[in-house]
Amino acid sequence: MLLPALVLREEALAHNLALMASYARAHDFLLAPHGKTTLAPQLLRRQLDAGAWGITVANVSQAAVAVRAGAERVLVANEVVARADAAVLARELHAGREMYCLADSVDGVALLDTALDVSGASEEMPPLGVLVELGFDGGRSGARTLDRAIAVASAVASARHLRLAGVEGYEGGIGSDRSEATLDRVDAYLAEIRRLAAALGDGGLLRGPEPAIVSAGGSKYFDRVAAVLGERSAYGALEVRLVVRAGCYLTHDHGVYAAASPLAGGGRPGNGLEPALEAWAEVLSVPEPGLAIVGIGKRDVPYDLGLPVPIHVARGRGPVEGLSGARLVALDDQHGYLRRTEGAERSDASGAGDPVSSLTPGDRVGFGLSHPCTAFDKWELIPVVDGQYRIVDAVRTFFG
Repeated sequence: MLLPALVLREEALAHNLALMASYARAHDFLLAPHGKTTLAPQLLRRQLDAGAWGITVANVSQAAVAVRAGAERVLVANEVVARADAAVLARELHAGREMYCLADSVDGVALLDTALDVSGASEEMPPLGVLVELGFDGGRSGARTLDRAIAVASAVASARHLRLAGVEGYEGGIGSDRSEATLDRVDAYLAEIRRLAAALGDGGLLRGPEPAIVSAGGSKYFDRVAAVLGERSAYGALEVRLVVRAGCYLTHDHGVYAAASPLAGGGRPGNGLEPALEAWAEVLSVPEPGLAIVGIGKRDVPYDLGLPVPIHVARGRGPVEGLSGARLVALDDQHGYLRRTEGAERSDASGAGDPVSSLTPGDRVGFGLSHPCTAFDKWELIPVVDGQYRIVDAVRTFFG
């Protein structure tokens, strides 16, 4: 293969799919994985086949990819206010698909309803399902108070082409660790979402033939979502179905999700989610002791939530071996700088015994990544490999 390359490990993909499906069943929630993680119909189809309730997307253009994967239920986890976007949603509703989006303001509800009307929405067409989004101070979208959220719900319930389907929030912006303080803030926010749903039920706005959707997203705290939002007795007489929108579980990673996911497994194979993404590059130069330059850079791998981690080396035609004592310290556009990890053995000033100085041009180094969402969008075609790194498939992404 031409390097650098991003690869997917089939064994880890299959393991993660099965583990998350089992976890969802055990904790009584529906899974609508966020498709923007991979935006690859093949992988979305596998998630649907593994029992996903639907597919979540970040915007209407991504909804087309979910439909291409065969999704009959798509949740746009964002506010929709543009006429062109509303026209796409109207078309999918006409085709018989269940479509949902978010609303966090009365003005936004009016824009959406008018846009659907202009797009030719009719009384015969099923209404668009809307989830009222509750936010938190300093976060992204979402009504900031319960009173405002209830006003938004009332506007949705009165709209011509909309149906109030439930409530929603995104807890992932609260933190990226599992400290007690962070988990307490996550739980407090989720409790407010639960309180909103109960208030809408008590007020009669959410009473209908279908259970109300209560949804939260993110791949870091879905255990807290299941515990707090899954407390059915807190909703009174309101019947709810809990929808979790985690997406990064499919490939996991060696960085932010390895540290924050409740199914991280401590790095022990089979004990939790396993990293399925790796990037491979050749050693191009060893210009000085303790420094190796590899052919991988910002154009090739994510770096927004941590630099890639060197984990493997393949020398010549030899097998893949573990690589320890090395770290990536910087990235140019398409070059990476490998140096010895602080404390790694080095026998003398020349660098002998240094794991980095032992590398030679032509060696291939495999890297674990942090943040799958900003890895997939850099590659249109990603090989899938078996345990011996033989290519067994290829996945196409659709970010363009």
